Amino acid sequence: MTYTARDGALRLGRRGFIGLGIAGLGAAAFAGCSSSSASSGGSGTAALKVGWYGGDPVHAAMEKVVAQYDAANKGVKLTTEHAAFADYFDKLATETAAKNAPDVMRMSLTYFEEYAGRGALLDLSQYVSDKTISLAGMDSGVASSGKLDGKRYGIGQSSIANAAFLDTTAIQSIGVAKPSADWTWDDLATWAKTVHSDSSGKLYGTSDQGGHFELFEPFARMHGTNLFNSDGTKLKVSKDLVEEWWAYWADLRDTGAAPPASITAGVTGFNNWTIVAGQTALDFGWVQQIQFIQPLTKNDFEIVAPPSVAGGKPGLYVDSQDMWSVASTSKNPEAAAKLINYLVNNADSIKTLGANLGIPPTDHAIKLLNYAPTSPAGKAVAYVNGLGDKAATPPPAWPKGYNQVQTLFTTTAQNVAFNKTTPSAGAADFISQANEALAS
Repeated sequence: MTYTARDGALRLGRRGFIGLGIAGLGAAAFAGCSSSSASSGGSGTAALKVGWYGGDPVHAAMEKVVAQYDAANKGVKLTTEHAAFADYFDKLATETAAKNAPDVMRMSLTYFEEYAGRGALLDLSQYVSDKTISLAGMDSGVASSGKLDGKRYGIGQSSIANAAFLDTTAIQSIGVAKPSADWTWDDLATWAKTVHSDSSGKLYGTSDQGGHFELFEPFARMHGTNLFNSDGTKLKVSKDLVEEWWAYWADLRDTGAAPPASITAGVTGFNNWTIVAGQTALDFGWVQQIQFIQPLTKNDFEIVAPPSVAGGKPGLYVDSQDMWSVASTSKNPEAAAKLINYLVNNADSIKTLGANLGIPPTDHAIKLLNYAPTSPAGKAVAYVNGLGDKAATPPPAWPKGYNQVQTLFTTTAQNVAFNKTTPSAGAADFISQANEALAS
């Protein structure tokens, strides 16, 4: 199963198991460095290489934006490279070591601290302060993204939040009511079991999210704890809470409220998400993904907030987990900063990109796009704007080693689901190995 994390609208995550977060399909390898046809070289020309990750819709939209920028800026010569998430960061590591990283690059929060911390990204503070890059009207959570140790190494390019997708057509057909807006994780378990029972076993209530580390994060925050300690060198979340999470999903699998491990393991992308395949009434992901799964079915999907913990704290948050950064080795940093401003704030760029990179992060962009409230993108915008007191301050940037910890979480959850280990033993192993990865 393709398991994704938090990179905005279209990311192809590393191979994993249980739960889908942010996914983008296609583009299995870098599409080779290509020069935009509208550019021309010569003296006085600022040469910029632009790199990004995503799937085919992202690539098509970005190439069009690059062409638009070329046409309006004859003094800049742009070349591009792009790939699916894993391939992109494999090549970026090589390019960075060779001091040949893209001048402007799409950066994921998964690797942000690693690249910023080792000096691979340029501090953009001076370009924000002199208004080369405007943050006017930007969501506060997004505007605060991209900062580390008092410096700014990235500009948030989308608003993102955890969400649940509800198949209202399916539940109406079996006479099950929608969950209440203030439902808890216990309520989800009861509701999912009711869906399975009232459908005579033809429908599972919810997809299995036992291995979804990025959904476990708000669950932990609802219990009053962040995932990591203040310097990111150790897990802060307890073994008992990890065990509770995996025991919760084991119960849902055992009772038919969630699919068996074999079904979850077969999910490879949007086209066979369990909710798209008509196997579950509920699925989880990042809010903007509704625009990629809704067209794949005739059933109507609604966005609802993930459950809360009874008596707990707010755990959800809105921030940007994908950003635009500039390589510290760029020979044209000012031109790179101007390009980032264009990508985030220019009307033509906003219209071309739409919500392909996620929910646009500025009031100006939302008003300009004017999504119909009943459209998938319109539902996503309304969800983010309506989170209210369900949302808390975003957690600190993920620490170096996050990718290893996330993979350990997913792999261990898979072992629990296939009964190769217990929630208790798996949680103990995960805590031990994750702390080793963070300390290294």
